[in-house]
Amino acid sequence: QLFEAQSCTFTYLLADAATGDAVVIDPVLDTVPRELRLLRELGLSLRYAVNTHCHADHVTGSGALCRALGCASAISRASGARADLLLRGGDELRFGAF
Repeated sequence: QLFEAQSCTFTYLLADAATGDAVVIDPVLDTVPRELRLLRELGLSLRYAVNTHCHADHVTGSGALCRALGCASAISRASGARADLLLRGGDELRFGAF
C-alpha cells in the first residue's frame, strides 16, 4: 500500500515474487516516478495498471505507467473511461500465479 498525501490517495502494488509479474491499482500521476523506481528496485515487470474508478489522477497515472513500461491499462466498462481492457463483473486479470 502506497500513499499520496496531497490527494489522500492510496495506490496498491501487487506482485508475484516468483515470476516478477506485477499490477498497480489506482496509480496517481504525481507519484508515477515513485512507482517506476519501486518496480525497478524490486525487479518487477508491470503487467497491468488498473483503476477501480474514473478519476483524472488515476487515469493519467495509468497512462503514464503504460507509456513508460508498455503494460496494459484496465478499468470497468461501466466507468465510461477508455483503457486497453474494459472489465465486466466476473472478469479476471491474471499475473504470475494469481
